[in-house]
Amino acid sequence: MTTTLAVAALAASLSSCGTAGAHNGALARDGTKKEAPMKTGVSQMLEEIYSSRKPVRFEQLDVSDVVLRHIPLGTDKAAVTRLFAASDSSKIVEDSADKLVVRDNKGQAMLDPDARSVVMTFSFDPAGKLAKVAAVHLKNQ
Repeated sequence: MTTTLAVAALAASLSSCGTAGAHNGALARDGTKKEAPMKTGVSQMLEEIYSSRKPVRFEQLDVSDVVLRHIPLGTDKAAVTRLFAASDSSKIVEDSADKLVVRDNKGQAMLDPDARSVVMTFSFDPAGKLAKVAAVHLKNQ
């Protein structure tokens, strides 16, 4: 299975089974979604994820909360896309109207014994605002 197919399968399984860590938008008092300002670039977010506990074997660690601290619900899809397009290590592997799947690799599995990845699935509402995030930290095999 190629990397792209594996990422697509992982993203499909995350979105279809309602994984732990899939966060829905919080509502403000007037019933509209809260919109918080986006933090600085993805490098700080990825550094925080990669410095956290390392996954072992086929373990997938939910890091959705870390992603949401840096990219809050209500963020425009265009802003999220630009954020990852500017990142050297991140690659957008799926981009549709309501979903964006991004994979960030740290090292290569055959060359680096500590090679790991973060796969992030961003779901957007019809207005193009971030509604849900599902992100996992996994060891490259």
